[in-house]
Amino acid sequence: MPLIDLNGDLTVFEYPAHVRYTEVGHRGLMTLPALINAFQDCSTFQSEALGVGMAWLKHERRAWVLTHWHIVVDRYPSLCEEIAIGTFASSFRGFTAKRNFYIKDNAGTLIAKAESSWASIDLSTGKPIRPTEEHVKPYGTHDPLPMPDEGRRVKVPDEMTPFAPIEVRRGLIDTNEHVNNCQYVQIALDILPRETQPREARVDYRRAAV
Repeated sequence: MPLIDLNGDLTVFEYPAHVRYTEVGHRGLMTLPALINAFQDCSTFQSEALGVGMAWLKHERRAWVLTHWHIVVDRYPSLCEEIAIGTFASSFRGFTAKRNFYIKDNAGTLIAKAESSWASIDLSTGKPIRPTEEHVKPYGTHDPLPMPDEGRRVKVPDEMTPFAPIEVRRGLIDTNEHVNNCQYVQIALDILPRETQPREARVDYRRAAV
């Protein structure tokens, strides 16, 4: 993946980090769920810095709900590696929004990127609602990162192998009172062979588990 320099654009939020021990798997590399958590944290940090964070949205009876991930990983960073995690909104249309994420290494090389889709939800009704200018203007928009083509939705296979039901425990629940976005990916990876380390992942969120 190419070098990336977005620091001159105020619509881009980026922060430096070191890959923590709690973020790596048995091979000492950052896991896909940890990468997703880093992306989620980054967008939360940006919203809080812009004054449109969780408390403000709760007062407005609004929420931004993730509906889709498309993640591409060139390489997973290793334990204690210096990285930068960044995000920016690329478009707002109707009640939906698009947001890009990225991780770059200490040399500025882009090593992971993602595109995500979000829906603006009215917490009083649970239904989509068009955001006002007050909800979107602080973010601005930036040209999207180039991503591989993908279909409109993740296709469910015609034949699947049933596994034991998964009990939703308290540790899976986040501030929105449903299973956190990252936890679904962790649950899926737990079923796959141990060495599975996806270089590309797509996730559709169609109904929240509570």
